[in-house]
Amino acid sequence: MSENLSKILFTQKRHVQETSAIIANSSTKKNLKLNDVIKEGESRDGWYRLLKFLLWSWQGIEAIDCYDVLSKISSSKNPRSETDILDSVIGFRSGNWAYEWTQKGMYYQKKAKEFVEEGNNSRAQKAFYSASQFYSVASYPHLRGDELSIQAQLLAFQNYRESFKYASKSLLKEIKVPFQGKQIICYLHLPHTEHIHPLVIVSGGIDMLQCEMYSLFENDLAPAGIAMLTVDIPGVGFSSQVKLTEDASQLHQAIIHYMQHVPWVDQARISLMGMRFGGNIATRLAFLEPKSIKSVVSVGATVSSIFDDKDKFKALPPVLLDCFASRLQVNNSDVAQLYPLCMPFSLVKQGLLARKRIETPFLSIGHKHDMLCDEKDLIAIARASWEGESQIHDKPPIFTSYLHSLRYSAQWLTRHLLE
Repeated sequence: MSENLSKILFTQKRHVQETSAIIANSSTKKNLKLNDVIKEGESRDGWYRLLKFLLWSWQGIEAIDCYDVLSKISSSKNPRSETDILDSVIGFRSGNWAYEWTQKGMYYQKKAKEFVEEGNNSRAQKAFYSASQFYSVASYPHLRGDELSIQAQLLAFQNYRESFKYASKSLLKEIKVPFQGKQIICYLHLPHTEHIHPLVIVSGGIDMLQCEMYSLFENDLAPAGIAMLTVDIPGVGFSSQVKLTEDASQLHQAIIHYMQHVPWVDQARISLMGMRFGGNIATRLAFLEPKSIKSVVSVGATVSSIFDDKDKFKALPPVLLDCFASRLQVNNSDVAQLYPLCMPFSLVKQGLLARKRIETPFLSIGHKHDMLCDEKDLIAIARASWEGESQIHDKPPIFTSYLHSLRYSAQWLTRHLLE
């Protein structure tokens, strides 16, 4: 990894646009207390971003590192774009979100290089991977036009690829899929190359990068002998130049067709897993490609309720409204302007959910008090399939419930992929 690149990216900058100010909005960007739940521990007063402690822990980030970074951000005396928002420090310097998380990434990247010099490949692999996760959080919420976010993403993906050079078991292949005149990069993770594997194509939400998904493969899919292909949804990461539209599954549809010619996977055994908006895409695609998809798992999928009810949409945290605006390539997240653009994402309005059933098996996982995917959504997804199943949790914390369900998902996918 080029030292010159690091010097360029890590130079302190005072005249870059602060993240929470990139997308215009007539209301404050402050995260107010919500009556409904997104995920345990995410919504906090005084923060623009959601604090995803449980998700970060799942990704392999130590809690002590999280609290160390957040304490430096909250105690910073540098100017903020809004005085009551802790993570709005202006400029790439002490207290700025991207700056502080990047420092942690740099620390682990440096440690990784030291381990390489010592010949300790196992520790080098872990350190490069840790660096990639800190850079990914530094980039969050991955808005278009955010210079610091784009720089952090570059380092996140570089360190992610670097980590697999020192891995002893699983393999990483970079798949470049032609789409709308572009090359969309996806990461194919293989348990080994001794024979072809059934494949699960995985996508996260509108505020996630594909390099954050590896724990799913390492803990749940690889032990079952299943390969994983990660894909950034339109408007995010490697798909950032693709506009999110009503036909949100178009990119993933192109990927499924492309994977028919990739030698390491079994083209007859491909399933989908989607988290949040990725679940919307996966569910939609099952209706469009019933002969190509063996089964679908959706986790807390945003398929209907927040797009069918303006009040629910309006209650979303400002950072998520900004994410929707960014993916749609509009520069204002005011609900009056944004909601009409997001209504078409409802799979009920598209005539898919609650109207007909298909043969493709669905597993719908969620929490009955999740504002992004309520109990009605979960039931509708399961009922859309003749072999539909739902797991609806009602005890906090939400993300812990999801982790238990992910283990069950791997077993469920294995059963349907090996039929």
